Amino acid sequence: MDTRRWSSSATGLRFRNVFFLVLFCRTATAAAVSQNALPAPSDVLIKQTQLTWNATANDATFTVQYRGFYDGGWTPLETCSSTPLTSCDVALVQAGEENGCVRLRVAARRHRETSEPVEACSRGGHPCSPDFTLSASPGSLTVNLNRSQNLDWQHGGQLKHRIYLRRQGEDWQDHISHSSKFFDGLEAGQRYCVKVEFVLYGQKSLGPASCEQCHTVPDFSTSKQTLIVIVTIVVSGIVLLVVFAYIQLFKSKNIKQFLQPPYTIPPGFQERLPTAGRPLVAESPSEEDYDVVSSLTPRQD
Repeated sequence: MDTRRWSSSATGLRFRNVFFLVLFCRTATAAAVSQNALPAPSDVLIKQTQLTWNATANDATFTVQYRGFYDGGWTPLETCSSTPLTSCDVALVQAGEENGCVRLRVAARRHRETSEPVEACSRGGHPCSPDFTLSASPGSLTVNLNRSQNLDWQHGGQLKHRIYLRRQGEDWQDHISHSSKFFDGLEAGQRYCVKVEFVLYGQKSLGPASCEQCHTVPDFSTSKQTLIVIVTIVVSGIVLLVVFAYIQLFKSKNIKQFLQPPYTIPPGFQERLPTAGRPLVAESPSEEDYDVVSSLTPRQD
């Protein structure tokens, strides 16, 4: 009986050791694969018809994929497939889509490794990407959207914006909006990032998203200090302007006299001239002698 118990416990211990060994090997393998994974391209940008990106690995090739509004999936772009270049002209694929709006992404490949694809974004250089600015106030952030007149004319009220918001380092949260949006209740002193894309017929993305912009949300003390500085500068400027105007209008002569250097009149200038007291008489020029002509006799030849 004791022998059976010992054999059973030994078998269980052996299985447990094997389980932990397999688990350790799988974890180590996953960590090694993660460390050696091919890095994805960075700064994937679309400007008009030019797609550009930065390579983050040596000896890698890149494949561009596109997705139209009515497409069900991503399609490789034949002209930019397995290319060593870091740019691609996508004019033809844009021309074949409605409004020229198409989403694009790039993946790197080296030997049998393929990186995660990175979707392109626009920095104010694409008609299918929203243009926006950020303005921050204590505890809040406003996303100021500029409407696309061309897309508004074609789609009207069906065209909306999907606004992505996140605190830096956290996951995105999306919000659908027709116009500019105000976010309050944000943590002061934290940096928040925003990116925006057009959506059509509810939720479907129309074109590339705008590249994210980040802004630090100020706190109330920082805003108060900024207000005090602005008021001080404005009041100081007004006071200086009033003083300058007063000096120019009423005190400029006194200031000039005060700043005038000292001077003395030479003694010779103070002596009386020899002709002093004599009236000055203007003399006419001397008269010249001349003959008076009384008559003229014509000359006969």
